[in-house]
Amino acid sequence: MRQFVSLFETESTRDTAVEMGADQSTISRSLGRLEEELGVALFHRQGRRLKVNRFGVLFQRHAIRAIRELEAGQHRLKVLSDPDSGLIRLGFLQSVGLSLLPAVIRLHHGISPDARFELIQAEAARDLYAWLEDDIIDCAVVTPPPAARQSEWLQLRSQQLCLVFPLGHRLATAATPELSDLADEPFIAFASGTDLRPVVDAMLSASGIAPHIAFETSEIETLRGLIAAGLGVGIMPLPEEGTNEHLTYRPLVPEQRRKLGLAWSVQSLHVPAVEAFIRGVTLHGEQI
Repeated sequence: MRQFVSLFETESTRDTAVEMGADQSTISRSLGRLEEELGVALFHRQGRRLKVNRFGVLFQRHAIRAIRELEAGQHRLKVLSDPDSGLIRLGFLQSVGLSLLPAVIRLHHGISPDARFELIQAEAARDLYAWLEDDIIDCAVVTPPPAARQSEWLQLRSQQLCLVFPLGHRLATAATPELSDLADEPFIAFASGTDLRPVVDAMLSASGIAPHIAFETSEIETLRGLIAAGLGVGIMPLPEEGTNEHLTYRPLVPEQRRKLGLAWSVQSLHVPAVEAFIRGVTLHGEQI
């Protein structure tokens, strides 16, 4: 394509050969193959000179656009793959958006200040692992992978799960509130399909409790707000960013914790920016 554009300007295989650093015969053969592929002649032959015809004039406009698009694509690939400034597609659970996610990004920006992130939120870990396998995201801040998933995972933190009551609730000051105490309380639950719903359901089921679910929500902040308003009680992780003054958190007995970390697929390591991100978190994860 670039040879044709040069021929359009020089109308000389000799001059184009000099410009492109190729043999004159190579330029002539390339032009012949192009014209054969297009099914039309692009130049009139006048002895050793070429004279562009109307087909050549028309095709030159498209050739210029094609070259510009190719160059733009090459530049974009270079930018995206740069280990210091490339794009990292990072998925995360909605429930970690206020604490662990910012800490992970802050850590990498301390190493590579120009790195860029595309953040993609999910309500359930299964969605994030499916996106990893489908190459929709490069990494994910998520709970450990199911055994069937072919993903790498590095633990970064664990969250303590707590019973949560509105301020002044009778159980908020109980000596040792238990799951069984929730049986007669209106319960604010995580919505079906969210990552924490099966965790909480399993805990309640193991204790023989079928809670009276008053509200369901996929947003952890909404759940906190409903409990703070006195509309029910719930179970959720102890927030690392600080507790709501209108809520009382009581750790579960025996202690229950939720593991969180960074997951990635092997194919993600083929992208320099992503490989640099994973390496940085692996080496310095204790700072998170």
